[in-house]
Amino acid sequence: MINKYKYIVYILFVSTFALGYGQSIQELQKLKGDYEKLQKGQKQLQLPTGVDPGVDPSTGLPREAQLTPYEFEKGLLDEKEDEGLKHFGYDFFTRRDTVAFWENLPTPANYQLGPGDELVVSLWGETQLRQTYTINREGKIYDGKVGLLNLTGKSMEGAKKYLKTQFGRIYATLNGKSPSTFIDVSMGELRSINVNFVGQVQFPGVYPVHPFSTVITGLIQAGGVDTTGSLRTIQVKRNGEVVTVVDLYDYLLKGNFPQNIQLRDQDIVVIPVRRSTVEVDSAIVNPGIYEGVADETVFDLIQYAGGLTPEAADKIGLSRIKPMSERSSEGSYEGHYIKIENAKLIPIQNGDHISVRRLFKEDQLVEIIGQVKVPG
Repeated sequence: MINKYKYIVYILFVSTFALGYGQSIQELQKLKGDYEKLQKGQKQLQLPTGVDPGVDPSTGLPREAQLTPYEFEKGLLDEKEDEGLKHFGYDFFTRRDTVAFWENLPTPANYQLGPGDELVVSLWGETQLRQTYTINREGKIYDGKVGLLNLTGKSMEGAKKYLKTQFGRIYATLNGKSPSTFIDVSMGELRSINVNFVGQVQFPGVYPVHPFSTVITGLIQAGGVDTTGSLRTIQVKRNGEVVTVVDLYDYLLKGNFPQNIQLRDQDIVVIPVRRSTVEVDSAIVNPGIYEGVADETVFDLIQYAGGLTPEAADKIGLSRIKPMSERSSEGSYEGHYIKIENAKLIPIQNGDHISVRRLFKEDQLVEIIGQVKVPG
């Protein structure tokens, strides 16, 4: 009886397994058939009837032999060409967060005294005196013996001469060819000065800056110049007049520190819009975007970019935007090839693109043939 039940269970198990296995085979065969139909349908859609799939119907050439160049859009092409080119000089102001001024530095000779400055007047010799004075809002100091002294607009050197004359009225030993009393004037505590930074500055506004600040250090404290601003025509206005125009290329490229840029209280530093943008690349030491001014040539901009590299050719490619009156449907750009010796004769224009060509690479090979073991 037990063997009978075992036999029945075995038959049911085998039948179920066979049924399941048979169903899986059918499903796989069906999927295979659908896949073959799909492939056949795709081939019919892709190829015309009677066309060899390995041959291009328009040219009759093998498909593997054809190369289709990628068509750049104008904007994408410009972006790719500009990739890696940076504006020269602007990162000089943004690579640091603070500017350190050491309080024990000597006072600049052209530093102009103003309200809030502290002066220390010392007399030694026959007369001994040491007195500290703070310049008031009217630019004056007061001494109980000498009286009211006006220091408005005076430099440190001018203040020393002026105070020696005024104190000499009371202390006669300061005067004469052989004085027995001597005077010295030095700075005590320093005040901050308020300077206006306007135009194409990163953060325009009025800044309280260190009194020894120059245009360079002042711009660092103001966050630097925006890339839309000029580094070559920075104006310093004082009492409504432009007192100096600073070209920072002389400083950044040649190390020539600009003169007369000591800032004073209520000065206005104006960063005008950059009027010239010239790209210099290829066989150049420092490729980048530079700024040109009037009367500068293509050669000058190449020198600003560090000059030529050893593999530079004697040809320069110059891409230039046509004037509006000369533009037509044929295009708005014109290209020229010029020799390096003629670059000094061609003035730059806004929007120029200067590309110094590189020499073609050469492979110098010697072929050995004949009765040799290893010809080649």
